[in-house]
Amino acid sequence: MRKITHKCKSVSRVISPIALALVLSACQTTPPVEQGPQYDITAPARESSTFYLLKAETTTGEEKADWYLLALKALIAEQQFSQADVLVSRIAKMPLTNLQLSEWQLGRAQLLAQKGNAQAAVDSLNFLPTWQLPAIQLERYYILKGELYQQVGNKAGAALSYAEASPYLTDSYDKQQNWNRVWDLLVQMPQSDLNALAASGNQTLVGWIELVDTLRRYAGRPAQQQEALNQWLTANPSHPANQYLPENLATLQAMEITRPDRIGVMLPLSDKFATQGEAIRNGILQALLDDSSGNTVPSVMFYDTNAMPMMDIVNTMRADGVQFVIGPLQKDKVDDFLTKSANSIPTLALNIPLNEDGEANTCFFTLSPEQEAEQAALHIAQNMHEFPLVIAPDNRFGRRVSDAFSKQWEAETGEPAEVEFFKNRSAMQKTVKRVFGLTESQGRIQQMNQLLGLDMESEQRSRRDVDSVYLVANAGELTLLKPFIEVAINPDVKPPKLYASSRSNNRVNGVGEIGELRGIEFSDVPLLVEPNDPTAARFNQLWPELDNGMTRLYALGMDAYALIEALPQMQALPEYRYEGHSGELSLGDYCTVNRSVSWAVFGDQGIVSVK
Repeated sequence: MRKITHKCKSVSRVISPIALALVLSACQTTPPVEQGPQYDITAPARESSTFYLLKAETTTGEEKADWYLLALKALIAEQQFSQADVLVSRIAKMPLTNLQLSEWQLGRAQLLAQKGNAQAAVDSLNFLPTWQLPAIQLERYYILKGELYQQVGNKAGAALSYAEASPYLTDSYDKQQNWNRVWDLLVQMPQSDLNALAASGNQTLVGWIELVDTLRRYAGRPAQQQEALNQWLTANPSHPANQYLPENLATLQAMEITRPDRIGVMLPLSDKFATQGEAIRNGILQALLDDSSGNTVPSVMFYDTNAMPMMDIVNTMRADGVQFVIGPLQKDKVDDFLTKSANSIPTLALNIPLNEDGEANTCFFTLSPEQEAEQAALHIAQNMHEFPLVIAPDNRFGRRVSDAFSKQWEAETGEPAEVEFFKNRSAMQKTVKRVFGLTESQGRIQQMNQLLGLDMESEQRSRRDVDSVYLVANAGELTLLKPFIEVAINPDVKPPKLYASSRSNNRVNGVGEIGELRGIEFSDVPLLVEPNDPTAARFNQLWPELDNGMTRLYALGMDAYALIEALPQMQALPEYRYEGHSGELSLGDYCTVNRSVSWAVFGDQGIVSVK
């Protein structure tokens, strides 16, 4: 080794500081410590894709693949998808370690997802169990798979993937959020999917599914759910639910649940609307008789809103010690009661008041035709229709319902729905011909004949853009509208799918067997469309002469009684759904109970439920 001479030392006087550093380095007696690579391929890309690509071009071996993998991350972040595709193919041809191969799979899946192909992305992820990978890589793998499964609508796959990610999570907050995701997915899944998922072999996930089953067993009875939750947690002390209980379950656990002992029901039981009031009363009484909660059955007192002034009813209820009120039914009487009672008694009103800003201590539950029309818009959009037409009567009711449909359709698709009105039955055919362009087509034919002086052979042409029609009509009106529409459509044009509101389902000599209605899909309460419903069979035996309108009110009464106990749970758990006889019930703005209707079709032999 070269000796350090005086001449060597004196060089510092005549060279620059940088050169001095190089000379001093050369004069060291021990070799420099070799530094490892200053990068981590499992971490997010911190530099530009150009930086990483230049690094890759100046290196070889494993390090070259590392730089390419970081460049792939950067290209995806920069949304340079074409270049990223090229790089994915280049990396695939290189010899890769298991860690590099896992990183390549993750990058390829993210690229496919960014390009809108989530299903291909999830199919491309396949880590082998023999790979020895760091926990962070397995965490990323399962979390990404869960997100991709959610994008393609596979709730079971997403729940299982998130559950598999849990052992690799170290942060308590991340674990809590992860189990929240799992729980949110499980509570949305039907029982058949939960049963299939329970066979996955993940015992922790099986525990969560057991908890879902336990709480569903007591649906609509929050007191029993609360007790069942605490018992399950005690019986499963090592399950993560004890440490990472989802927020809605923590709310249920802490909820103070009280059941009213004395219930007051305000309905019109004489004079105007007495028939409607009696149907609701019968539904409430039936629900009272069917109460199997195991609790003491409350006392229920009825007050006729047509027989007493509202102030007298309020005073009487206070004297009777009423703790919860169902009703009134009429809109004006709802306003009157809320004013006279000063909102002092918890109330489930059976109509929406004129002032819809919400009232303290009051919720609202009604068979709203506007809600039904909004759900029709969602249902038609979900069935992949793009150009719906609404045909409704030219009156206040028809305009309210069609306006609700149109607003919901525009909110869902960004486009307004076309709406047409018919004045009466005699004007229906003329309206249909005009709506579907036959009137305009006939006018053009006549104009051509006059111009040419010939009687040309011609055919009226209907419009081709309408792919669905929502008919706001009763059964009698529908039997006229359907054939008018069928005649108006040219044979070479695919006819639009016909949908209708519950008004079309009247019990009139077996309306389901009327040929003119065959194929029309309509919405209604589950009590009227679900096959073999024992509650419907019992109702028909007790009141065989009442039409479907009264059946809906009977279902409303049954659900109103159930909501006495279900409402606290709905208020505490926004995602909670109650499967009622009038529909699937949930809580919306201003404590308004939203009602999801069922769908059925008029078939050859009657009504057939549509799932």
